[in-house]
Amino acid sequence: MKIKDRIWLWGQDVMSHHQVGPRKENIWNLPGINRMNPAEGARFLGIRNMCRVVMNGSPKPPFDSEMEKLSGCGQVIWSVLGDSGSDRSGNVQDDLAELLRLSKYYPKLTGGILDDFFRPISDQNATDKQARLPLERVREIRKSLHSAEHPMELWIVIYESALSEYYRDYLAECDAVTFWTWYGEHLNDLSGNLSRVFDLSPDKKHLAGCYGYDYGNGCPLSPELMKKQCDLYADYLKQDLLQGIIICSNCIADIGLQGIDYIRDWIAEIGEETVVSK
Repeated sequence: MKIKDRIWLWGQDVMSHHQVGPRKENIWNLPGINRMNPAEGARFLGIRNMCRVVMNGSPKPPFDSEMEKLSGCGQVIWSVLGDSGSDRSGNVQDDLAELLRLSKYYPKLTGGILDDFFRPISDQNATDKQARLPLERVREIRKSLHSAEHPMELWIVIYESALSEYYRDYLAECDAVTFWTWYGEHLNDLSGNLSRVFDLSPDKKHLAGCYGYDYGNGCPLSPELMKKQCDLYADYLKQDLLQGIIICSNCIADIGLQGIDYIRDWIAEIGEETVVSK
């Protein structure tokens, strides 16, 4: 397997990072205008696999037309639960039923992901309210995905602010844990934070999110931090400590960010190298 086969794009609706929330505000101070959709962003960056994630409640089911746009992709993971601003109306707060339906027609749909699932907590004030769904619902989602006609995996997102022992039971229900660093300066703690992720979720697949922008501080990532994260990710991929990298995102791929240029060159440079699973 080549490194490029382990790289994914975090794909979301065009301009969804520039227009956030009910007021459609540019809360992250992003420059330019985003025109690339997920499929176009993947081609531009040289990425084959896609995590297609609902943002600001969009798109809404059915997702067939969006799946058709991803015909050129390899594997596709769809959000079971979209970003924190994507609560569904009614009693059902997730898109599990839609993923189960889609899987009958699109065998390249290989899993579902829970985005923005954990809120920052300390063990002293941990309650079920800190997770967006109850543990039992996560268990139901996993069982349903595993028992689908074309079995699918359950993936989950966790940030550096939520590396709590309290969440161990939730991670245990998932097949893959994806770790994301929201604040650029916290990339200085990346190695230690990944070790914590591995400890909280042993025997799972692990992927890391790679931002081309410092969303936490609403500014570009420094070249030094871009190099730091990409060098570490390449090293961890080659050691099979990480089983994948997820690049965020098509929504910033065409707005003139140096971080995206760095990522594109990085993928082209290392993508053909071979990695061997342990």
